[in-house]
Amino acid sequence: MPSPTQKPPASADKPAVRITRRGEAKRAAILETAAGMFLANGYDGVSVDEIVKACGGSKTNVYSYFGGKDGLFVAVVEALCDRFLEKVEQMEPSCNSTAQGLHVLARGFLESLLQDSHLAFLRLIIAEARRFPEIGQVWYTRGPLATCQFIAAYLARQQAAGTKLNTTPEVAAQHFHSMVIAGVLHRTLATGQRPGEAQIDALIASAIDLIVARPGAAG
Repeated sequence: MPSPTQKPPASADKPAVRITRRGEAKRAAILETAAGMFLANGYDGVSVDEIVKACGGSKTNVYSYFGGKDGLFVAVVEALCDRFLEKVEQMEPSCNSTAQGLHVLARGFLESLLQDSHLAFLRLIIAEARRFPEIGQVWYTRGPLATCQFIAAYLARQQAAGTKLNTTPEVAAQHFHSMVIAGVLHRTLATGQRPGEAQIDALIASAIDLIVARPGAAG
């Protein structure tokens, strides 16, 4: 038992500091400003002083809300991942067939993922994942994994409604994601050139042929 002169150990369950509405607005402004600067200049190309100068406030705000530059960077990655995840969760194709629905989903994902800002985000993740292992896990969980789970849930609903798949919804979603979404993204990141519309449509059609059973196929 600690003596009266000894300080008790810090509690892991210490309540978080309450942030006022004005504080929330300032935190959001710092986050938004830092996101743009990190995407444009990378982690090493941005200083806390430059972020504060761009959005106002003080360095104390950054350390109070985020614990410093490292914590701010991780918070930026989380926020950008959440923005993409929100877009994913809003997608719900209303189509006559599963094939049409998958085509709509693929086009919707790629429209968002191939934006210059998102490509810059992926390059930032790749560049800094070794220094910040947690951001790689955050990105994977809220990016590729969440996308696969969303596609799998869609395919499970379609299967329950009568669509025949050549494999389970979970495996089908992984194949579809790897062939279409990851395939197009990796090519774009590596070459700097997006595939043409006809190429993307052909790739989507090939993936659909592999996972959705043709009418009359044995179930």
